[in-house]
Amino acid sequence: MSQLYPLLTIDEARVFESEVLGGDELQTLEAMVNAGQAIGIAILNDFQEIRDWSEFPQVLVLAGKGLNSGDAFVACSLMREALEDLQVTVVMTEEESNLSKLAAGAFVKLRTELRDDLEILDVEAYLAQEPVIYDVVLDGLYGHGFRPPLRKSAAELLQHVNNRTDILLKAAIDLPSGLGADKDPDSFVADFTYIPGVAKAPCFNPDNANLVGRVRFLEIDPFLDQSSAERLELVASPRSHMQLNQLRSSQSDKRSYGHCLILAGSNEMPGAAIMATLGSLHAGAGLVTTCTAGNVASQNAGAAPEAMWRALPATNEGGLEMEAARIVVKEAQKCHALLIGPGLILDRTTVAALNRIIREITLPLVLDASALILDIVGSVIDRPSSAGPVILTPHLGEFARLSGVAAANVRNEHLIEFSRKYRAITVLKGSPTRISDGKRCIDVPTGGPVLARGGSGDILAGIVTTLLAQSPEDPLSAAIQAVSWHGASADALARDRGATAVRTTDILPYLSSTLRA
Repeated sequence: MSQLYPLLTIDEARVFESEVLGGDELQTLEAMVNAGQAIGIAILNDFQEIRDWSEFPQVLVLAGKGLNSGDAFVACSLMREALEDLQVTVVMTEEESNLSKLAAGAFVKLRTELRDDLEILDVEAYLAQEPVIYDVVLDGLYGHGFRPPLRKSAAELLQHVNNRTDILLKAAIDLPSGLGADKDPDSFVADFTYIPGVAKAPCFNPDNANLVGRVRFLEIDPFLDQSSAERLELVASPRSHMQLNQLRSSQSDKRSYGHCLILAGSNEMPGAAIMATLGSLHAGAGLVTTCTAGNVASQNAGAAPEAMWRALPATNEGGLEMEAARIVVKEAQKCHALLIGPGLILDRTTVAALNRIIREITLPLVLDASALILDIVGSVIDRPSSAGPVILTPHLGEFARLSGVAAANVRNEHLIEFSRKYRAITVLKGSPTRISDGKRCIDVPTGGPVLARGGSGDILAGIVTTLLAQSPEDPLSAAIQAVSWHGASADALARDRGATAVRTTDILPYLSSTLRA
């Protein structure tokens, strides 16, 4: 099972950190340094999604008096090692003499390193100066000890920074300042929120998504060994997929790594079958057989010659004849997992054929895209108890149609209830993606808007199918690892080539490099 971390309320996080650190100054210093360095590395990486660093990078730090400021100072020290002409402006809402001991130590170190490349301002001086163009603003004003309302000077500072459109990347540490158990209307608005060590529930609450931006959960000492027992809401390690990076047995052959059966594609959407097939192949499947309607199989075969393509009898509308069900059921006898859905045309005959397939085949099953309607998903309940596990991969709109819960109102409890009802693992694609096995809900904090393009879900479905075929006894881990791997590969693509001028299939080569990173 992938490493899972508990998702804690603000009060729980405060108590937990206190218990782990135990008031020990050296241990607290270690945690602050580890957090700050992890944040610095993450910013260096994530900025690459926008552009290369300029010759003289400018970073604006919003500093209070606590450890979040210390984290920010350490992050800047690390960034200075990579960017030798980095220039930092620190805007302080407190007198320097009021800094906590550890934050003050980190600030002294930063001042020694930067010398003339460090500018220190109070809020009044910052607001009065001519605007400077900053590459990054790093919010370290408040941590989980914050309680609304914001002080006047902090509110004015955050209002000003939030309104600036010339800052390329806005990053929050732990929580955007102003957000806690409650939130202030002038809270910091982040592009990324970097959460070191302890996952805080407000950062994963959909109601706060406009403040938090993308969540980066950073694993650091001394918080690596957290118990997730009996927790309903969890966060998966962003490195969950790295467990897949192992030497393959010298005695293995193609049958050792799963035979995936994919039912996808149509004359209207032939590419969906290609992308699902390529996702499965790139995830390491030993064998892939793709069944698709009509002449699509022969058209697609050249795009993925490693797969075996099987044509199915098609209706005039481009759907599947009932005879297709018999063919797929027969093909399934030699396979280890079945994917149904990407790019299928749903007419009445196709729905009947798919229902027959789902009820008769006991293979582990993945339903995606066109297969995510109640008339098909309902057949899952009728599968025999001896049948393999089922994984559903809806996006938010599809889940809303299936569950009857408005998209804006979907919460973890709805995901858990739905998964329990259909005895399935549900992968709710989003930012972040949430996974439920009917007992708990797990956030997977990788991936970003580079995935917001047609076909990325088809590739994910293929990856899920391969990992499910290889470990049907642990479908939850297969789902977590697939989502983590897919998301991390998307992050690598975006950092290398940006999130705009790329194609969906550009993610495929990054599956290899991300796994080996």
